[in-house]
Amino acid sequence: MHVQLLIASWCSSCQRAQQIWTDICARHGLTLEILDLETLAGETAANRHHLKIMPAVLIDDHPRAIGVETEAEAEALLVAALGKPGG
Repeated sequence: MHVQLLIASWCSSCQRAQQIWTDICARHGLTLEILDLETLAGETAANRHHLKIMPAVLIDDHPRAIGVETEAEAEALLVAALGKPGG
C-alpha cells in the first residue's frame, strides 16, 4: 500500500496532519511519502487529482481524505483501506 500526504510547507494544519499520518503509518508498518506542493512531485499530484485544499491523503494514488482528520478518523480510514476488521 502506498500512502502519500500532500502538504504545503507553510501550512500549520499540514504539519499536524503530517504528525498524525506519520504515527499511524508507522504503527501499521507503512512508509508515508510526503509530497510538498512547492515541489514538482507535489504540484503534479495536486494537479492530477484536481486538489486545491491541503492537506490531502492519497492511498494507492487515490484521494482518500482532505483536511486534518483526528487520529481516530485517520486510523479508521487506513484500517479500512488495509481491509482489516475492527479498526
